[in-house]
Amino acid sequence: MSAPASQAAAADPAAAVHDIMTPEAVRTRCGEILAAGLDGELTWFSVDPTRFKETAERVVAEIRTNYPALDVPFHSRWRHFEFNGVDLWAERAAQAGLDGTALAAAAGDLAIISVLLDAGAGPDWAYTDTDTGLRLGRSEGLALASLRLFKAGILSNDPSDPLRADADALMALTPEQLGEAFQVTPENPLVGLEQRAGLLGKLGQAVTGRPDVFGATGAVRPGNILLWLGTRQSIQARDILIALLDTL
Repeated sequence: MSAPASQAAAADPAAAVHDIMTPEAVRTRCGEILAAGLDGELTWFSVDPTRFKETAERVVAEIRTNYPALDVPFHSRWRHFEFNGVDLWAERAAQAGLDGTALAAAAGDLAIISVLLDAGAGPDWAYTDTDTGLRLGRSEGLALASLRLFKAGILSNDPSDPLRADADALMALTPEQLGEAFQVTPENPLVGLEQRAGLLGKLGQAVTGRPDVFGATGAVRPGNILLWLGTRQSIQARDILIALLDTL
């Protein structure tokens, strides 16, 4: 690996932290890892440039098989809320009459808490959804369970407005509450249950610590970051990534 990056970090740690929280830093590190692989400096992997063309062709063939019109949907947490052609989140948001800033804040809340809960569930856990009859494990099951958790209002401080994740409720959430919502039992164990609850608690702390972004009184919520970003005259995808890394 090249020395300049580490030398810069030693000279100005604050600047180094800022620099690594950008998409450009990801590209730079990827380039460094590729260079190390080409030079045979990686311990566990090797890079064979003669296989690049074949790999690219296989990826293209897979895409064209599944999406002949090349209308590939974005891969995101939102795809995990769609089952059998039904968008469960859009359906619930419409039922609640959410639109405008209310919809943006609620969607932001859901996306952030759902992604944080999406770590390996283990091979023995599954979620049974009474509304759809689906029984799913792993990431798909965690997505559905987090959506139902959100829908139930367990993370809301306002019984009349369940579709929200308030900082106080996040910090108050116990592993027992999360386990009940995720149907955890000795026969249906979820890996890292306490850590997941703790992570949501830390999210609440982080949100409380940035009132300029997430609100100082009333609705202090992670989804408010979208409203904060929306005050800018223009915004790029990199701005969203940097804001998330900086505030959370």
